[in-house]
Amino acid sequence: MKKLITSATVCSIALCALVSCGDKSSKKADDIVGKWSMSGIENSGIEDGGLVFKADGKGSVFEDTSSILHFESEGFNIGGTVISDNYIKEDGDNLVVDIEGKEMLDMTRLEGRDGKDGLYSLKGGMLYTSIVEKMSANGSFDENNLDITIDFDGAHSEVIFNNIFTYTTKKDKLTISGFSGFLKEDSDSATNGGAITADYKISGNTLSIIDSKGTETLTRVQ
Repeated sequence: MKKLITSATVCSIALCALVSCGDKSSKKADDIVGKWSMSGIENSGIEDGGLVFKADGKGSVFEDTSSILHFESEGFNIGGTVISDNYIKEDGDNLVVDIEGKEMLDMTRLEGRDGKDGLYSLKGGMLYTSIVEKMSANGSFDENNLDITIDFDGAHSEVIFNNIFTYTTKKDKLTISGFSGFLKEDSDSATNGGAITADYKISGNTLSIIDSKGTETLTRVQ
């Protein structure tokens, strides 16, 4: 089993996915619930990223995109270029970054903070289109159910692919299913109904997933 990381730049952000086999260890089903940062992705185009396992059996992927997306007092910073407020259009809770007729971002504000900071739902624009194209190239999914939020807080931003997979745990086994891009290059998935079952091990705040290629290490951040 292999890890799939698709990197991108200004108009396309990384989609991180992790599917591996691991060391056996008994544990409670809720031990894995939380937010886990993945090691070894510093050169993927994002600051940080990883997986979120929710108590309801759903899972999300998060990415720290501070270096390529955040608001500043002068405007909006995209990949180190500050776009003037003149190119930012607000209509109620809808915010669009439009450069000479080209929509970079089309977002709906879910939670507001100081200035333009807050939690937004990404609905359209070049960034959204690029994400959809990359996901379509890596696996089948229902675009109508795609739920992407971006949390802006000063110089920090975080993109979350909400509820992009489901999971179950039983003793020392973790089964992941959902967006088929997770299963790319995995020969076992075809015989397991499109799902992958892996062993996993948790020690304190460290989640280790081990396969024949080595060890993936994630650290609990929440």
